[in-house]
Amino acid sequence: MSLADRSEPLLERVVAAREGGHHRAGQVEMSRAVADAIEQGRHLVVEAGTGTGKSFAYLVPAVACGSRVVVSTATKSLQDQLGERDLPFIAEALGDELSVATAVVKGRGSYLCLSRLEEHLEEAGWRRQEGLFGQSVDLPDELRALVEWAAETDSGDRDAMPFEVEDWSEYSVAGMECPGREACPQGQECFAMAALDRAAEADVVVVNHHLYGAYLASEKTILPEHAVVIFDEAHRLEDTMASALGVELAGWRVWQLVRSARSLPLVVGTAAATRLVRSLSGAATALDKALGQARPGRFHDPAELEAADALTRLLSVVDDLVATVRAASPATPAGQGARARLLRLSGHMLGDLDFVATMSEGLVGWVEGGARPALKVAPVDVAGLLRHHLLGDVTVIATSATLSVGGDLGPTARALGLGPDDHSRLFVQSPFDYRTQACLYAAASLPDPRSDEWAEAALDEAADLLEISGGRGLMLTTSHRMLGRAAERLVGVGSFRLLVQGELPKQALVREFEEDETSVLVATMGFWEGLDVPGRSLQVVIIDKLPFPRPDDPLWQARREVAEAEGLSSFAAVDLPRAAVLLAQGSGRLIRSVDDRGLVAVLDPRLARARYGSALIQALPDMARTADPAVAREFLTRLRA
Repeated sequence: MSLADRSEPLLERVVAAREGGHHRAGQVEMSRAVADAIEQGRHLVVEAGTGTGKSFAYLVPAVACGSRVVVSTATKSLQDQLGERDLPFIAEALGDELSVATAVVKGRGSYLCLSRLEEHLEEAGWRRQEGLFGQSVDLPDELRALVEWAAETDSGDRDAMPFEVEDWSEYSVAGMECPGREACPQGQECFAMAALDRAAEADVVVVNHHLYGAYLASEKTILPEHAVVIFDEAHRLEDTMASALGVELAGWRVWQLVRSARSLPLVVGTAAATRLVRSLSGAATALDKALGQARPGRFHDPAELEAADALTRLLSVVDDLVATVRAASPATPAGQGARARLLRLSGHMLGDLDFVATMSEGLVGWVEGGARPALKVAPVDVAGLLRHHLLGDVTVIATSATLSVGGDLGPTARALGLGPDDHSRLFVQSPFDYRTQACLYAAASLPDPRSDEWAEAALDEAADLLEISGGRGLMLTTSHRMLGRAAERLVGVGSFRLLVQGELPKQALVREFEEDETSVLVATMGFWEGLDVPGRSLQVVIIDKLPFPRPDDPLWQARREVAEAEGLSSFAAVDLPRAAVLLAQGSGRLIRSVDDRGLVAVLDPRLARARYGSALIQALPDMARTADPAVAREFLTRLRA
């Protein structure tokens, strides 16, 4: 019996066990396609419309296939949903028929580091022979709470902590800082290592795109071997991989090394530690200053950078640090752990400095300005890297609600390194009746968004729509500047409560928006995807402008140049696919259940006027459409009534 035939009745049992669960033909179709891809070792790209139930569609064949499968998601919150809700639900629904071992693995920084905890305890006067969790020393409240939690927790995962700490970085390490099990005195009790141990025994391992990118960048030394990887929210994959396979050098990274070097007295003694920390602090300050004064934008030769002298100074200081620490032989476990971490972190810094200094073909470098200036180098095109590091070794299944451009999955497939003959493609329609449930309003009468008059006119239009709807709105902006202007303009409009990104932590802001039915949430890119608010709290989504990448963004500039060198239209091959996916993601916040009704208003007249507007509209659900503001207002009036 094929995997598809085995998986289908299992999926039916899982769906039947869920409250309100019902048969969805699209979910079954996707599940069978995923099963065939796993069994045949053929890559698959699936666009599954909102409401398909794609998580169960890929999880059921994943647990039934008999091989280890890695599921990679865009965010840690979706990781937790899969690992703590969906997979346990599947295991319970299937009972004894199918034993399922699962594991969730996050980046090192998500776990409490026992080595750093021991250093803090030693600094507080604790001695190891008293026992890590049994000392009688009078500890600060936060440190004692961490010690008690460390004794109770199985995971060490920050997201499972019942309290917050003032500075989590004091008790955690980044992946580039962790020396690994064998080099760390606490390696046998390490929470991060324990998560990897569970992954090595699991049938399904849930990670996030950043961690999977780090796995590829580390030459596959982080995660256990696996036959299949399923990328959910795959529209985020290209940019995440470009970041993971590139390098960022900035003052904050050197300050991270300075922070870690606070434990140097345990390694090399006070005098040497003071000298090294002073040198590192000076190098960090110099790099911050040089990058802050450097002209933002692309560079081709690192030696010609305004920050070149600061980078050379940093290289010399880190070389000195490595030589001094490598020669040391600390006596205590805390010192041994600190030595291993410092060598690991400074070794990464040296490698990244060399990576920048010897920029190879296919990389783009630039200086990024702003509050946290940085020097970045990234691959222009990750397709070749994915072909080399990934596609020949595992079966890749990429899925999202938004992957196509004008009904074509080709751009996404090419961006992920897939060739025309090595993968299958599938569209699964949403079960929602968008023609009845939603209306798309393209504000054709507004000024051109590149004109000086557009912003004020667009905000007036948004205010009118939200006043008619009585709130219940989400306004998504394409820039922080527009976010601020929208927040100012909407104060005092109607009787709704205005919520603005940045006023509260993201989850608290979403909770307030859900609970206050007549509120309006104004937010930028971080809220264009992943926000799930069904019901009357969200009945109008307003998008200020078509989300094209900035013309001066160095990475996107380089991607356009590659497209043009291949004889392609850079707009059609680079800009349009990006805008289509983001526009579909933003619009997708509106209809989240069969009972939802609402309006998507795009305040960019190019959607209605420009020749490429039809390609963008094709990427959206098949909603009723209008360019007439009177029709949009009448729709909202009826909806509110």
